[in-house]
Parts: sequence; structure tokens; C-alpha cells
Amino acid sequence: MLLSRSLRSMRPRLRFLSSSTTHAAVCTELGAPLQYQMWELPTLQPGEVKVRVAGTGVNFAEILQAKGQYQEMKEPPFVPGNECAGEVTETAPGSKLSVGDQVICLARGSAYACDVIADEAACIKLPEAARKRDLCEAAALLVNYGTAHLALENRAAMKQGDTVLVTAAAGGVGLAAIELANIMGAGKVIAAVGSEEKLKIAEAKGAASKGVIYSGIDSKGVRAAIKSAAPGNLDVVIDMVGSHVLEPSLRSLNWGGRGVVIGFAGGEIPKVPSNILLVKNISVSGLFWGAHMIHDPKTLIESANKLVAWWIAGDITPHICKKVPLEDANTAFELLESRKSTGKVVLVPPG
Repeated sequence: MLLSRSLRSMRPRLRFLSSSTTHAAVCTELGAPLQYQMWELPTLQPGEVKVRVAGTGVNFAEILQAKGQYQEMKEPPFVPGNECAGEVTETAPGSKLSVGDQVICLARGSAYACDVIADEAACIKLPEAARKRDLCEAAALLVNYGTAHLALENRAAMKQGDTVLVTAAAGGVGLAAIELANIMGAGKVIAAVGSEEKLKIAEAKGAASKGVIYSGIDSKGVRAAIKSAAPGNLDVVIDMVGSHVLEPSLRSLNWGGRGVVIGFAGGEIPKVPSNILLVKNISVSGLFWGAHMIHDPKTLIESANKLVAWWIAGDITPHICKKVPLEDANTAFELLESRKSTGKVVLVPPG
């Protein structure tokens, strides 16, 4: 497996020549629909490879970026997309990869395309056994499972036997967190979701039969629902909702419990009363998975390689709710924004 060279080198480079063109879903104006059109690829540079994309994972961060609302701003025109999987079709001299190698690529933009020029350090070479697996699963692996894995192992320091609450549990990161928490030895994994239908999806992935449905109730109702599902309280909270869900989740933690904040799908960024932290001796940390590529690539690399090994062994299987043609990338955005998707939506290039 590759991805051993420091990802600190993954800085945008100015280029003025194009080696080829490809079809891509392009953000031509912030807040406007993506445009499926021809896109010029930059000239292949030392340390880079060209990848023919088999599938691209869609993430909510890319929707925010296309609207100009993400913490990492980009000026149009640009091609969104941070994770894809495919086959290497061209390499620069001295490359450790070869034409024909299958890879997962952390593209950090540009993956909503038929072809992508990627930093070789951002590619994980897949073993031969991966040829028996669906590369769309590989494209749905690293962001969701990587986020869930670092949240559980690095930030929450989850221990065997812990009771874990996962909010937004039917989403991509949520389902990954359920699956990984069970693999890592959690005593019980409780799903918190917005509907009965989503609770069934989470249960099918390994969540306990009694969960929490937080839509239509206030924070006191959420607290009561958690207490009913986990009478002995929680050891770990993995939260992606914020809003009226985070505080009652933290109040449900045992002495010394750990909470991890990943996102704010509920649309509101709540304030956490610091007295909860003091009285219950709990800790709350945040996780920005993508920033590890710059600040802590070693941790990201170790996590990514472990996840690929689990996937190849069949221990984890990304839940793909829908494969959407690349030319219909706006449909994929609508699925995520309307909360109609579960697990992962994957864009598939033509052919």
C-alpha cells in the first residue's frame, strides 16, 4: 500500500499547460448547479499519477464548498470531490505506482470527473484481492470510515465494553461508526436518528434494537429517549447533529465519558455548558478528519491502511444507498441535502 510520503507536499501548484481533457462536474459559480462539461487536466508532474475514475464518494463538505460555505474556500471554476477509486493510467518518471494499479485516491478536490491528476502520496495502492470487490465501495471507504475510526480510536479512546451513542447514525459516517465500534469491541452501540426507517437501517448495520429518534422532540425528550435506550448511561458520544441533540447526549455520559463533535447536520451549532464537563468529569473534543492530511498525516495513513485491510477481509462493507451518473451530480447533492440518502452516494462516470 502506498500513501507513505508526507501529505504536507499536497499543496496546490500553478500550472499553465494541459496534458489532456476529461468530462467533469464543474462548479462554475458558487451556489449554482454544477455543470457537466469538458475540463482541462493539468500536466502530469513528478510525484503525480493520472487515474481513470471508477467511482467518487459524495460528501456534505463538497456541497458546502460549492456554495462557498466551507472552511476551505475555493474560487470557481473548480471540480469538487475529495475521494475516488480507480485505475492508474499514466505515471510520472520514478513513480512507485504502475499503469494498471487500482488505487483509492484522496484527491482533495477534482474527483467529480472521469479522470483525475492526483498526488501519488494521496493514493493507496489496493492489493490484488481488491479486484474481486466493487471499486465503488473503495470510493466510499476513506472519508466516512476514516472519520468514524479516528473519532472512536483517537479522539474518544473507545474501550472494549463501552456503550457508544452515534447520532445521525444512518448517514455515511454514522453507519461506519456503528460498524467500527462493534469491530472494536463496544458493549453496546445505540443509534440516534431522525426516523423509524433510518433506525431500521442502523439496526441492520449492528446498532442495538432500541434506539433514539430525535425528530419532533426537544432536548428534554432526547435526554429521556437516551435514558430509556441506555439506562446505565453512555461512555462515548459521536455527534454529527449538534442542534438540540448534543447537550442531552453529553448529559447522558457516565463519569469520565468522552464526546466527539464531528458536524452540525441539525443546522445549529450549540453552546456546551462548561459545568457539564466539570461536574461529570467528561471531555469533549472535535474532529476535522481532512485536516490530518496537513497536520498529522502519519495518523491518517495508519488509519487508512487499517481500514483497507478490514475492507479487503470483508470485516467492513460501505453502505451505498445510490450510485448516481456523474453527469447527474446535482441529483447526488439533492439526495444529501434533503436527508433522503443513507450511507454513501457514489458518482459513477460513464462507461
